[in-house]
Amino acid sequence: MRKSSVVLWFVCGAALLLSFCSGRAGLVDAHTIELIDQARMLDFDEDWPGFQPGIYPLDIYRKNLLTRDSVIRYDSDGLREIKDRTPVYALSMDVDPDGQVVVLLLNARDFRSFADAGDLDASSADLYYQAAICHEAFHCFQAGQGLYDVYADGITARDGSTVPATSRLLDADDEYRRLWVQEMEALAQYAKEDSRQNHQLCFAAYQARLDYLYSRFDDTEVQEYLDYAAFYEKVEGTAQYIENITLSKLSGKDLEFALTGYAEGTAKFYSSGFFKAFILDRVADFDWKTDFFNTSVTFEDYLFTVPLQECQEEQ
Repeated sequence: MRKSSVVLWFVCGAALLLSFCSGRAGLVDAHTIELIDQARMLDFDEDWPGFQPGIYPLDIYRKNLLTRDSVIRYDSDGLREIKDRTPVYALSMDVDPDGQVVVLLLNARDFRSFADAGDLDASSADLYYQAAICHEAFHCFQAGQGLYDVYADGITARDGSTVPATSRLLDADDEYRRLWVQEMEALAQYAKEDSRQNHQLCFAAYQARLDYLYSRFDDTEVQEYLDYAAFYEKVEGTAQYIENITLSKLSGKDLEFALTGYAEGTAKFYSSGFFKAFILDRVADFDWKTDFFNTSVTFEDYLFTVPLQECQEEQ
């Protein structure tokens, strides 16, 4: 009798636990929802007209104790579990089976381990979590502006191009790394202080790196690599710009222009694109954003023409 009672209590307890874990209540913890809502309510109209982080649905990865992990959709209709979709443990932009652009998200606690943010205190980690949400929502905005349609052919072509080999060689090239850091230092200084001299230093550093590329590779290889770099600066550099603005809005601190040295792969283009976006935004009465994502124009197409003209007109 005693043994059967223990078994009965165990079964009842398991059933209650399963019911709790799979029920609608507590689909996402309250702290995560609070951080998400704060990020989605931020106003970016002065920073990038048309971008509203709150209009894009979020698919939040949910770890379940007794059932398989699932997707929690959070949109204007609230929270709901999507049981027939395989969850993705990621923080990124995606397109769901219905063609809707969505933000793939983790809860705030899982973000700290996923983003290797263990050295941050809780409040700082929360700020970076919110900034990452706006970063990925901005990728959704880019998609809506036609960015990936413009570059669809180029992205496909790079799969069979020389870019991977070129990128690996450059990442291992001490002289190229030095030239890249030199150019980033010039950009950071130009971002801090708008002057004709700083603009010229940026152009000289860019030209030095360009000359080195052409001395090492043939014209086709260089052009493919420059197109690749321009694409990632446009995609990730502008998203990094929004991420940094988010951090500034939430923390009340000014934008920072810190350098962390040379980064391999595409990681370097986050910072370079951020610097260039900030510099262009500083040019008075210059609308560079309206067609930036639906054309193949690059940062350099603007950076070494319009700001220089502004400086020349001031003299």
